[in-house]
Amino acid sequence: MFNPSQKNFFRMLFAIALPISLQNLLTCSMTLIDILMVGQLNEEAIAAVGIANQFVFMFIVIQYGIHSGVSIFTAQYWGKKDLSRIKHLSGMGILTGLTVAILFSFVSLVLPDHLMALFSKDPEVVRLGVDYLEVVGIAFAFSAVIFSFMSNLRAMGYVKVPMVCSMVAVSLNIFLNYLLIFGHFGFPALGVKGAAIATTISKIVEGLVMTGIIYGKRYPLAAGLREMFSFDLLFFRRILATCWPVFLNELFWVTGVSLYKLVYARIGTEAIAAVNIVATLEEFMFIPFFGIFHGGSIMIGNSIGAGSEKTAHAYGRFLLIAQFIMAVAAGAVMILSRDLVLGFYNISPATYENAYFLMLVSGLILWSKTTNFTNIVSVLRGGGDTRFGLFLDLTGVWCIGLPIAFFAAFYLKLPVYWVMALIAVEELFKLGIGIPRFLSKKWIRNLVDA
Repeated sequence: MFNPSQKNFFRMLFAIALPISLQNLLTCSMTLIDILMVGQLNEEAIAAVGIANQFVFMFIVIQYGIHSGVSIFTAQYWGKKDLSRIKHLSGMGILTGLTVAILFSFVSLVLPDHLMALFSKDPEVVRLGVDYLEVVGIAFAFSAVIFSFMSNLRAMGYVKVPMVCSMVAVSLNIFLNYLLIFGHFGFPALGVKGAAIATTISKIVEGLVMTGIIYGKRYPLAAGLREMFSFDLLFFRRILATCWPVFLNELFWVTGVSLYKLVYARIGTEAIAAVNIVATLEEFMFIPFFGIFHGGSIMIGNSIGAGSEKTAHAYGRFLLIAQFIMAVAAGAVMILSRDLVLGFYNISPATYENAYFLMLVSGLILWSKTTNFTNIVSVLRGGGDTRFGLFLDLTGVWCIGLPIAFFAAFYLKLPVYWVMALIAVEELFKLGIGIPRFLSKKWIRNLVDA
């Protein structure tokens, strides 16, 4: 059985992880409901929203890279109880996040047709995707602020505020989807554009609600502009030295994932529609793991900041074991629920067959994905070893996964589910290199002991 320190770890982990998991449940439920609602229209709508959301996903992952890098320091400074530096970190995150948001808004509002044409040759898919991007591009700036506040709140253990804000956003999004996609209660039936309007309004409201709570209840992040932006250049360089590998890690990883989607889309509309369905389901299965990823990273960072490196290593070991057991069970659920889940979609037999076998592949490899995420995001990154995480993802995706994807799809001309199965070699590579790194304890680095 567990000893007292292990029991204390699990109590602390679930106190942090449960609200984060619930927040991700809400967010993924919103995405799943979006796909289900749009899926009642036609396959072109599913493909268009899925491709357009890949661009949104790139934005989200890059924002995550920025703010998770910053939150490594937030967690350790919170363990050290240095509130002044935490406010400086908040300012850095917001400033950097808004810079990226401006770039993404420009592409979304000015060049959406060029972006969609990269992923699909179907004129209807491109048209619907442009309609979607031209609206959601408005919300990127609000999302950047949300990410900064959310990441720093989580790093300090204030996990309920982001959850409450997500509840408001998801509820509003579902209601507006119902009104605007299908045209209920006298509203126009806008289809894909209606889904985009609902998403944009919900994000704006979420940002306003989160800001209101932080400043209304005077949380530690409730700082004035001078407090947030009065950091010196030397401090900025210290943060940047650790954060730039995290940013590049997420940038190269999400670009690689986007190229995977490009490969799938070039196989055909039925292939990319099936991939979008299964990707949404996989995100749903990842919900409990996101709580563990973030909760574990926070606890490891807090422990290192407080000077307890032995505890940090023990936390990492517990995380890897617990998530593996959960992942095997989750993969089995995905495989066994294929007929039930796919029955909800109005799709062609070809799309159904692709999705059916894609769910089998996804269920079989889920354990390897979650183990790599836990090791890279929770353990290595939480411990400050950001450059090794960059090495793992960069070599795994770009040197192994992508060459296999292009070869299997365009030279061997394999079905989409075989292409996805072969790409899983990337995950085995990262396991073979990443687990020995964890066992070496070289990832434990105190970044704030200065």
